[in-house]
Amino acid sequence: MNILHSKIIGSGKNHLIILHGLLGMGDNWKSIANKLSSEGYCVHLIDQRNHGKSFHSNEMNYDLMVEDIYSYLNFHDVGSCFLLGHSMGGKVAIKFSLLHSQYLKKLIIVDIAPKKYEPKFNYLFEALNTLDIENIKTRSEIEIALLDKIKEQSLVLFLLKNIGRNENNNFVFKANVNVLHQNLLTLMDKITINENIFVHTTFIKGDKSDYINEIDAGLIKDKFPNSEIIPIVNSGHWVHAENPDYFYSKLIEILKK
Repeated sequence: MNILHSKIIGSGKNHLIILHGLLGMGDNWKSIANKLSSEGYCVHLIDQRNHGKSFHSNEMNYDLMVEDIYSYLNFHDVGSCFLLGHSMGGKVAIKFSLLHSQYLKKLIIVDIAPKKYEPKFNYLFEALNTLDIENIKTRSEIEIALLDKIKEQSLVLFLLKNIGRNENNNFVFKANVNVLHQNLLTLMDKITINENIFVHTTFIKGDKSDYINEIDAGLIKDKFPNSEIIPIVNSGHWVHAENPDYFYSKLIEILKK
């Protein structure tokens, strides 16, 4: 059985599982995890399949990713936890709550709704796929090549975290880029919710993000009766990176409430 790779920060029985978004990894949440550990939380920064240091697989869908989390919790003997998911990770968390709600103290969904999205980040994969990664010698060469295709410096820096070196000191992708690209439509698809989710749920949205709109808010209130939606000021889709202090203050409020 393949068990997801994680970095566990903190100790005790207040387990918080964090699920990153597409092309992310657990390490994206390390600074927040360090703060939470000092508040008595045991934070599991998980790399989901085909991301970070976790196993690569040709199969990539939400049913499998939910089973990965279920196996992970059992492997680490975590009987109950807070579950936080950002973007793609938020959809995994919603699907997990449908199937395994008995594990959950609270559900925290960051800037995503259970609806279908257009694959707007297709161009990121196209930019990665144009890299002659095996023959590039320096990280600055990679950065320059990516900036030629992607104008947002912050996105380029985000993508650079997916590039490491192998035992021969050649650059390689940490993420399974081709499989993720092939399954992009699956990952952008909606999560079907046939019954209400009664776990106490908080949706956190960036106030400059369009990922959760007014129509989505109605769906959320309908399907998540015990839910609230909290905006994070001065932030877009990556709320935890764009306004980290304010995001953290709201997160600790939610966890302790």
